[in-house]
Amino acid sequence: MQANQAVGNGTNMSTGDMEIRGATWVRNVANPEEATLVATFVNNGDLPDKLVKVDVEPTSPMGITAGAIDIPTVGSVRTGYWSPNFVNAFRLQAFPSTFVPTTLTFQNAGTVTADVIAVPNTGQYQGVVVALADQQELQALVSGSNEPTGTDAVKKAKKKQQATEG
Repeated sequence: MQANQAVGNGTNMSTGDMEIRGATWVRNVANPEEATLVATFVNNGDLPDKLVKVDVEPTSPMGITAGAIDIPTVGSVRTGYWSPNFVNAFRLQAFPSTFVPTTLTFQNAGTVTADVIAVPNTGQYQGVVVALADQQELQALVSGSNEPTGTDAVKKAKKKQQATEG
């Protein structure tokens, strides 16, 4: 029963001045090898940092928005949920509710490895934009360069943006 439901609050880890909160791999039920990392990154240091690399076991082709994600010293940066930042695995080999050994590498804070749960994009994770085409639409919306069409998540993001602008 649990394997078909979104469960848990994710993995918390830290390295150097960097805290990673609620890390969870969210899999696309339409294409289970496609997944995106939902996490919040908090930089407690005096210098900005960058997430420059992510690896999983077994090995999968990976992608990070713009090749690296900037993490300033003030506030936090999210990936995967209500965010234009994404960390994607394109051939993730994990069943729902299993843990994926995940290594995060930062430019300044170093490297940390932890087991991160994999869940389907259902239930509490239904709003997570996993498909690459939908992520690109969301990024275009945030940058203001394109009028999005498509998923409910993108439509909700557009509505939220319009509410904050007007």
